[in-house]
Amino acid sequence: MTLPLSHYSPVFANKAWAKDDCYITYFSCEHTSSIKKSKAGKKQWGRKRGIYSQKVENSLGNNLESRAALIYQKLLSFNEIDEAERKIWAQFILSQHVRTPSFMKYEKYAKNIHGITEEPKHDRVGCSDCGDLFFIANRNWCYLLAHEDDYFVRTDNPVFMSGFIERPETCIFYPLSPQICFVACSMPEGWKALTNRPGELCGYQLSKGGSLMINFYLAKSANNTLMLSPDHDGEIAETMFQHVLGIYPQPPFSIHILSDLDEQKSAYESIRMIMSATDGIEYPLWSPEELEPYHCSKEGTLLFS
Repeated sequence: MTLPLSHYSPVFANKAWAKDDCYITYFSCEHTSSIKKSKAGKKQWGRKRGIYSQKVENSLGNNLESRAALIYQKLLSFNEIDEAERKIWAQFILSQHVRTPSFMKYEKYAKNIHGITEEPKHDRVGCSDCGDLFFIANRNWCYLLAHEDDYFVRTDNPVFMSGFIERPETCIFYPLSPQICFVACSMPEGWKALTNRPGELCGYQLSKGGSLMINFYLAKSANNTLMLSPDHDGEIAETMFQHVLGIYPQPPFSIHILSDLDEQKSAYESIRMIMSATDGIEYPLWSPEELEPYHCSKEGTLLFS
């Protein structure tokens, strides 16, 4: 029986990188362990057979992506979205985090060692009433706009999450297009996720080269592939991606729920051990120090602290 073809990164979220229906993709060759590149068609990137069932694939399309696609377009057009749409977008971001081949291989290992066999009720799609949504929906949000000479990439771990969503310091990056990156920002200490009223969505123009550091972390946290527009391929891209693609995949933070922030140290170590055992690599401590915390200022300046 042919396994279903699952899009872990939906077509509507990838097409902004296409030129003449094609992308440039960098990938880790499973036969040689080297980084190679090729062209990929409009619907050929961000999919894999058998990572989840056709039932889940259908549910993602019917119950989440049909709504998220409309919000995606509103964000690309810099239109404000309402409270209900913020929750749908938060659900989409969390879904994008947990439906990748990378997340699912770590999840499978964790379930095996703990003897967990039951399937979640809202597998990969999430739930519109889930309390986790507030940890994204009630953060301050902003856009980062790449310099006209720069760009953002899309990886097979399309959401870069700097830590557990329960932490105020955590920030979430999700490129919407080669020119625009969505950020759910770090929040001040003492932030109350369930009751906070976030500020207005605002944008910040990056200076020339400003997106390169973000691309570095995006590429580093890939599983084994990324894509970019053919217009943006070149010496800088080749040099960076040849050296950093997938060297520390996005940690599967959603495997753990932090009921107490004092659990952070042991939770980080648990995630590191799961990743190390799954991949046969002794990963170092996770430390995205250049990107966290990432605050959105009411004065209109982007603050690194």
